[in-house]
Amino acid sequence: MASYRTTAKSPMSPEKTFEYLADFRTAAEWDENTKSSDLVSGDPMDEGAEYKVVTEFAGRDLTLTYRTVELRQPGRIVFHSGSAVADIEDVITIAADGPGSEVTYEANIKPKSIAIVLDPIFSLIFKRVGDRAAESLKETLASK
Repeated sequence: MASYRTTAKSPMSPEKTFEYLADFRTAAEWDENTKSSDLVSGDPMDEGAEYKVVTEFAGRDLTLTYRTVELRQPGRIVFHSGSAVADIEDVITIAADGPGSEVTYEANIKPKSIAIVLDPIFSLIFKRVGDRAAESLKETLASK
């Protein structure tokens, strides 16, 4: 399984940071790899909300459906996506850090079927993708 984890600081309170990150439409602002993220059903502040996300992975645009599977305000957000090739889970935890907050973002890709043999390649690509996303997340949160 390919995994990536990073931590970022936000000057916003945990509640405001939660509201910003729980609405996955903002992903195009804070993830350099995400070209667009549109709400297709549900309410962004409710579990079950679904988003159509266009992201760049290994030089290709992928369109995925992300679903909010857990919201525990103000400390935990979980998104899930999947395809015939892999399951993807993004877990965001938010903790108070002085007047602001600290965000831990963890993404996991679990390959399926024949893609399992490609897991070492997924891991290498995912590290590069994760590094780009981590930098843009840190910059965006710091500017809020």
